[in-house]
Amino acid sequence: MASNSEWHAAARHLREIWEHKAWPDQPLGPGWTTAFSDWIEKFGFGRVADAMQMASAPRFSEDGERLPPDIRDIPRYAAVEHAEDGEPGMKGCYLVRGRMRVKFYCSESDDEVLMLLRRAMRAGVSESAMHHAVDDNTTLENCFAAMGIDRIEFRITMGHPIVDLRPKGQQVFVRTEDPEWQIWDAYRRRTTGKGAPISNRGGWYFPSRLPPADPAPKKARR
Repeated sequence: MASNSEWHAAARHLREIWEHKAWPDQPLGPGWTTAFSDWIEKFGFGRVADAMQMASAPRFSEDGERLPPDIRDIPRYAAVEHAEDGEPGMKGCYLVRGRMRVKFYCSESDDEVLMLLRRAMRAGVSESAMHHAVDDNTTLENCFAAMGIDRIEFRITMGHPIVDLRPKGQQVFVRTEDPEWQIWDAYRRRTTGKGAPISNRGGWYFPSRLPPADPAPKKARR
């Protein structure tokens, strides 16, 4: 196992190569050596070096304009290759997830999506079938349903309600970020023992903007 000094020397070496190839006029500075050291410790020197080569490769926009390299791509590429080493086929899952981000949502906090893709892969769904599902569907749920992922399983994994129907007689939609949501949630917990449900719209319908006031406590008889 390499010592900390060896890791630091290797990290400094890769940082200097990146500066020379990607940003010859804008040195990163020694602080980035720590980041390279952390990546080497997590993924290995060879994997980080390969990822750096991929991240520094020329990229172009749809209009043909050359895009500057992004150093944050190094750990991303390394993570993909590291996952492929551990389980062949994972690289394809990462690529499909990237397309899903562009088409269905914009977030990098989507480990649940990768988990479902891994599940589909292990069930025998090919990478090409995953790409076809992305092409042929307009929602993420339908996309995974086309891959054979049960809708209930999808909703549980993603934290969505299993049944998303508007209750009868309830008209006011309160979002979870509204202050009234906390009041309704506390009221439901006091009166029913359960919190307020959440739909995939990020809230729920209630009979009024605020719940009924709690009855005044009864005075004890002497």
